[in-house]
Amino acid sequence: MKILHIAAATALGLFVPCALHAASLCPAVGLATAGCDLVITVTNSGTTVTTGPSFTLAGGTYDGADDTLIGIVNNSSSSLSSINLSSSLDIFGFDGDGIDTFGVTGNSKDTSGYGGPDTFYSGINVFDTAGTVDFVTPLAAGGGNTFFSLEEALVPSQVVVVPPTSAVPEPSTLLLFGTGLVGVCGAIRRRFAL
Repeated sequence: MKILHIAAATALGLFVPCALHAASLCPAVGLATAGCDLVITVTNSGTTVTTGPSFTLAGGTYDGADDTLIGIVNNSSSSLSSINLSSSLDIFGFDGDGIDTFGVTGNSKDTSGYGGPDTFYSGINVFDTAGTVDFVTPLAAGGGNTFFSLEEALVPSQVVVVPPTSAVPEPSTLLLFGTGLVGVCGAIRRRFAL
């Protein structure tokens, strides 16, 4: 019985800080009094979008109509300076009632009023359905976090995280480069051997 109590206390000790972290990730903004409407979690194996503690309040919006408060946590092993998002909705169609109008301190790089203290936006397409969320200060590996807002009353399935393009060359490209390098070295060797 004593072991069961120890196991229960350990489990509670592990889960309570996680719940408190999710609630404290976003400040109370407008009708989102319990924290974030949605939470994006970045890990080494992928990215998830889940509902936050304020999702059930006011239809998942902090303004009661069409804006979503989003928290992001970087649980990967490298820092995160930006993230690409897309949707079938105009999530970047900012209409002037961002979180900054609800008393959140903005930053000098954010001209939309939706970025909050550490976020600004770039690369927005002409339909306002895709763009890049940039961070003034990159999110630290292993738990760095911030918050921002997007247009529309969103559910997790409507926010798609677009994976970054790989900077590592494909194996076939590397093989061609290596073969060419061997050929060049052979030609130089023959030229100077005479």
